Amino acid sequence: MNEHKAKSDLPPGVGRSETFPTGRLTFLSPKPLPTAAEPIDYGHVVTDIGESCLDFGTGVPPVFGWQATIGIPFFFFLLLAFVLPFLALLGGFVFGDGWEDALWGWRVTFDFAFWIAVWGGLFGFVMLSLPRWQAYGKLKSVIPTRFNRQRREVCFVPEGGGTPIFVPWEELVAWITEAQGFTEYGIQRQYGFGVGFFHPDTGKKHTLEFETYGRSQAIST
Repeated sequence: MNEHKAKSDLPPGVGRSETFPTGRLTFLSPKPLPTAAEPIDYGHVVTDIGESCLDFGTGVPPVFGWQATIGIPFFFFLLLAFVLPFLALLGGFVFGDGWEDALWGWRVTFDFAFWIAVWGGLFGFVMLSLPRWQAYGKLKSVIPTRFNRQRREVCFVPEGGGTPIFVPWEELVAWITEAQGFTEYGIQRQYGFGVGFFHPDTGKKHTLEFETYGRSQAIST
């Protein structure tokens, strides 16, 4: 969690919107505002959920990341090791003197491209795997935010450790973020979901924010 000095005004209420230079915030609590959106964890930020508690903020990376990590190097391997020699085979047969030139082109291309495909695929797999393992490594040091349904309170642990902070549900602020900016490729839009509160003793603002794919996903989170 991040810490910021609290403003002098009171926490915003449900339904209120605040604008900033590139977008706006829309607050969903307090008090909680029914959104009629199905509760779905699109961003995989929920670690564990039970009848009494929900741990929020240290979810595992989505499965698509691992699919891309394995699929992209494998596709690269197949392309160089088999597709390219097959194209050389067809080219030798069509533009050469028949099967003899076709088999020679296939053999030469395969001998040259196979080991490039092997080492290139392994290198790509290692490079794409690093962010995944780093994300899993963070799970060992990050303490999740726990929502306790029975006690109707939320337990936050400040970034870097420290004394846990317990906040009643009714004092928790939740919001969605909508922002956009202009780049050389056009308009880029960003969406996110956040929760936070003002510490009753220190007056500091604690926030926990996550990016989402869109506005509806932020509301569902």
